[in-house]
Amino acid sequence: MVFQITYSSVAKPGLSIIEIEEIITQAKQYNSTHDITGCLIYNNGYFLQILEGEKQLVMILINKIKLDDRHDHFTVLSEGETNLRTFKEWAMAYYHDPLNAQLNSEVQEIKAALLEFSNSSKKPNFALKVFWYNVKNLLSEKGYYKPDL
Repeated sequence: MVFQITYSSVAKPGLSIIEIEEIITQAKQYNSTHDITGCLIYNNGYFLQILEGEKQLVMILINKIKLDDRHDHFTVLSEGETNLRTFKEWAMAYYHDPLNAQLNSEVQEIKAALLEFSNSSKKPNFALKVFWYNVKNLLSEKGYYKPDL
């Protein structure tokens, strides 16, 4: 069985694109070493991530992520087990930088791919349903839970 967990958090004020890229680089290195897969999304100051792998290893990573001072308001949205990995081949993160127009077409392609993938998941388990529901809301900016800061 593969353990999956979905969480959301709020980026610290002023978090730069360089810092987000560092997060992605560190995550790729750590995750490949520990056979953890998943998808990280960043948009307008909010992170949403699903991680999957052996439960003990994923929970060790979750505890490290909770302590990271580049974000706060860490909230577990769902967790559960499934037979197969959903993000085995994925190394994608989405982020939106409204000040960088050059990224606009690439960002739109990634956003479209994520939304298309969210609609094509066949018989998703609860953890995936929660993840994709929040992906749609975060990327459309409709109804995404934003804690009072």
